[in-house]
Amino acid sequence: MNPRWEQSEYVFCDLQAAARFIRRNNFEAASAFLEAAYNAFEFLAKNPGIGRKRVDLGFPDVRSWRIAGFRTYLIFYRESPEGIQIWRVLHSARDLHQHLED
Repeated sequence: MNPRWEQSEYVFCDLQAAARFIRRNNFEAASAFLEAAYNAFEFLAKNPGIGRKRVDLGFPDVRSWRIAGFRTYLIFYRESPEGIQIWRVLHSARDLHQHLED
């Protein structure tokens, strides 16, 4: 069985916003960021129980994982019977609780 992941309606916009921000200083890094994010999605789908549980943000069923090479960006995801759902991808300096509640 191939581990599966799906993304919420927020993920595409989160990734595009982050890539645009990174691109302002380094065009190649923006592409590398997107590749690292999708690689992390695949890794999380194969290892769904890893990452930090985010009880601290009021979401006990959500975990976070840092993107390799872009450790200030966090992937927030939930386990589901079909695999995982990538919920958000946010910079760690943002008001995480506010963005996760939106």
